[in-house]
Amino acid sequence: MPSETVHPQRGKTRADILNVLKRSDGLTADQLAGQLGITSMAVRKHIAALESEELIDSSISRRPIGRPARVYRLSKQSDSLFPRRYDTMAVDLLIDLAAMDGPGKLDLLFNRRADRTFEYLEQRLSSARTLGERVKALAEGMDDLGYLADWKQVGPGTYLVNQYNCAIQRVASAFPQVCYYELETYRRLLDADVQRSCHLASGDHLCCYVVTEHAPGDAAG
Repeated sequence: MPSETVHPQRGKTRADILNVLKRSDGLTADQLAGQLGITSMAVRKHIAALESEELIDSSISRRPIGRPARVYRLSKQSDSLFPRRYDTMAVDLLIDLAAMDGPGKLDLLFNRRADRTFEYLEQRLSSARTLGERVKALAEGMDDLGYLADWKQVGPGTYLVNQYNCAIQRVASAFPQVCYYELETYRRLLDADVQRSCHLASGDHLCCYVVTEHAPGDAAG
């Protein structure tokens, strides 16, 4: 069987139902039962659970002979369950771009992406007045972007921002410039001393940023 299938985290039978439906244009409960080698009653039980998760849609199909039948298909929401290779494609395209136009073009692209991130986070920080408020808003903004971020104060004027997921980890591992621009973005936004003490791309289990207020008389940035 091809590897592009749903992982059986919801249970093997439900994963099998989703995988079979992915390869079809719609099947009845009896057809599913026949393909899976289980009873129609068991199929309907699992279908009900999948419908409650909005992973399956159904419609009535009228046939030339016999009674109308309910046909089950995957919903749009189910797309996220199947493997996607967007990160691999992105890395390949960036490698090709660097080969064709040189590394300077990559720096330009990463810088523009950093500017967009800065603008998004700047809005999130717009009402923050203290460094603690800015750190909190930044962590919440990155969490909303999928970085599984949190923050805490660890001393007077000192904070940690932890990111337990990198939403673009494949790209960041291939192109360390991405991480450089992230660090510089945080320094600009927080107007504080920011140092990275842990790094997912280097094998740590998180990215950790230590944020410290500037000492009196230090230049911002």
